[in-house]
Amino acid sequence: MSNSVQQFVNGLKSRNKDTQNKTAQELSLYVKTELREMPYDDLVAFFEDFNHHIFEMLSSADTNDKKGGVLAINCLISGDVVNTTTQISRYSNNLRQLLPSSDICVMELAAKVLVKLALLPGSKGAESFEFDIKRAFEWLTEERTEPKRHAAVLILRELAVAMPTFFYQQVGSFFDHIMVAIKDPKPMIREGAGQALRAVLIVTSQREGTKQNNNPQWYNHCYDSAMECFNEVPTREKGFSRDDRIHGAMIVFNEILRSSNSAWEKKYIQLES
Repeated sequence: MSNSVQQFVNGLKSRNKDTQNKTAQELSLYVKTELREMPYDDLVAFFEDFNHHIFEMLSSADTNDKKGGVLAINCLISGDVVNTTTQISRYSNNLRQLLPSSDICVMELAAKVLVKLALLPGSKGAESFEFDIKRAFEWLTEERTEPKRHAAVLILRELAVAMPTFFYQQVGSFFDHIMVAIKDPKPMIREGAGQALRAVLIVTSQREGTKQNNNPQWYNHCYDSAMECFNEVPTREKGFSRDDRIHGAMIVFNEILRSSNSAWEKKYIQLES
């Protein structure tokens, strides 16, 4: 048992991206096939052994180890074997330690798997959602810290994509907070905020578009907020570039056009391809 776990761990910690991804695929297949047929005591031993390695990988200073740990969690929850609240809570808490992180790839993967955990049977989905969205809003409100701000937009995007029903209850708060990231000095954070905005505009169009034409409310809100970016930089934002703010406004205009005009979206996709 320990030999098979160690083989997976070694592959997941590899500095070679292809080896790491190949090992993740093999582990995912193993979880969906052989692990399901395993006697209960052996299954418990497998998880105890693997969880020990996961904790070590996520606690490591090595980025490849951290990514390997996140990939391991993603693989282990891909079958039906992780179905207890205890295991899900443990993995969720482990992943939250990586948000924020100095490595963007690790944060992106951690945010995706964290939200995936909240959708599992046996998880406290609503409670997890409330915790993560509240924390993301707090990171956008408090004094700027680049990793926290980037983590916030990644989490918000994943929550909107995976849990639209829950997210719809928070759209007002989202639009109140997202412009902070849209105007951030870091291009990657602005672009990440734009991706989150796109996901949320899709949520509003799906929830409101079929029953009442409320979506212009959010389009107008976004438009007005974007237009403010063309004003002089407020005193509290001295040191921020006006060009950064204008770029943020362009991101917002682009997302409004994409979500409100299917013809524009098709042209946009053609230009990107």
